[in-house]
Amino acid sequence: MSEPIEANSGAELETLRRVNADLLQKSATRKGRIVELEASVVTLTAKTTEADARIRQLTIDGPVNDLCESISVAPQALRSALEAEYKIEMCEGVLTLVNPTDCKPIMGKDGKPVPFQAESIKNLLLESKDAEKAKLYSAILIASKASGGAAGSSSKRAVAAVSKHRFGLGQR
Repeated sequence: MSEPIEANSGAELETLRRVNADLLQKSATRKGRIVELEASVVTLTAKTTEADARIRQLTIDGPVNDLCESISVAPQALRSALEAEYKIEMCEGVLTLVNPTDCKPIMGKDGKPVPFQAESIKNLLLESKDAEKAKLYSAILIASKASGGAAGSSSKRAVAAVSKHRFGLGQR
């Protein structure tokens, strides 16, 4: 048996339809907003990636390239060799060589982290226990930037007097 239909059920049905239409409208509005937010996430992710790359360029890549150029005759080869053996990271605002297996800073003979400075890096690389690596490093690292003169002395080079040759042009 079916239940009897009451006179007010028409008003209730109309109310339910109106509420349903409102909910469908709100759902469509929220779906539209979700699409906007997802597009915004893609844009912001791209900007973040670009910013991260720029920060890395300024804080790590630039200084590493400068250091490699200052101590090597083949800076790209030196950089490749460094990155093959170590990770270069910014730790507490300081560039640091890190062991890729345990993520701990590389320690020098004094028990302190190797400073990211030309002489320290050069010494670390030249003291490599691996003979092949040591051979590579000694081939691509600049041994010394000394000019050959005694320390503190100044030398003046004599300049020979240059005479102007006249080939008889314009002379009478």
